[in-house]
Amino acid sequence: MNKKLFIYTIFTVAVVTIFLSRVKTGAATEAVALDTLELSEAVARAIERSSELKTLDESAYLNELNRVTLETAKVESVHETQYINSLVSLFQNELRQAILTENIAMQKLIIEYSVTRYYGAAAAAERDLILYDVGLGLSEKNFKIAEVRHKLGMISKNTFETIKSNYEKESANREMKLIAIENAFRALNGAIGSGPGARWALLAEIEYEPLEEYNLAHYIPDCVKTNVAVINKENDLELAKYRRDVSNDPDAEEELDIGVTQAERALSDTKKTLGDKLTSCYEDIRSMETQYELGVKDYEDMLGQLKLKETQYGLGKLTLLDVENYKYQMLQLEYRLKGRAYDHHVRKMQFMNPDLL
Repeated sequence: MNKKLFIYTIFTVAVVTIFLSRVKTGAATEAVALDTLELSEAVARAIERSSELKTLDESAYLNELNRVTLETAKVESVHETQYINSLVSLFQNELRQAILTENIAMQKLIIEYSVTRYYGAAAAAERDLILYDVGLGLSEKNFKIAEVRHKLGMISKNTFETIKSNYEKESANREMKLIAIENAFRALNGAIGSGPGARWALLAEIEYEPLEEYNLAHYIPDCVKTNVAVINKENDLELAKYRRDVSNDPDAEEELDIGVTQAERALSDTKKTLGDKLTSCYEDIRSMETQYELGVKDYEDMLGQLKLKETQYGLGKLTLLDVENYKYQMLQLEYRLKGRAYDHHVRKMQFMNPDLL
């Protein structure tokens, strides 16, 4: 069976749209047409409205203006101390501009990551409600059968009351599923700038794709070179060294040397932490892939067993409810695999973009 089966297909979207987009009006329900929302569109909306990005862009613009002022101050310096201070300020300004540029790119990545998680959580909440309603329907059938069997004296009162109690408890949980969907969409809508009550027919663009093999001995050093946290620590070290090198104050020499030592230690710790996180992330991804592959194999086995059970039902050896329960187990597994594929994608985003770790 094709592993890409476990993605949101147009069929799934149609089912979710029809099944979940119903609002109660008195005792009746009315289907409501939902606008579709693709993951890429949600990310674009969130980036467009991000106040953090707007602030970073403005800060980069103001920092560039400040550079012109600092250049003028350097040229107009009269005393050596003023000139040295101007050099340090210009160096800080240059580092700040580089950091702002990196932070702008990182903020866009964080937004994409966050929206992907919100989108996946909303889709998972909808799947959870579908599973709940299908399961409740089967429980209702089982309860009605038990009710008949109890009247015929085929089961004891205690057995019947247990079945009845379980069904009633299960029936009372639907509101919690609806609240979970509302909360998930509220988080998504908050990120993309829609009203808190907005609902969408989600078109998740996630397919399960195993992560290619990586040699961590080479990959981790490459990531260290571009990681924002590491770059910030490298900039701190460069600034500490620059302050020490341009200083002509003998009394400040020891303090400046300690500042360099502390910056070197902070840089080393940051690099080690990043390496540990990448190693852990890579191991998690491989474990998730193993679980996914096993789930696919289980689903393939269940498909084969389904044909057998349908044959047994035709021969009168199984009831229709037996077959429906089995199909429900298959639906549960399929939805678990959808969730695993999404979680796997999110973890891959972290591994491929270590700034998210």
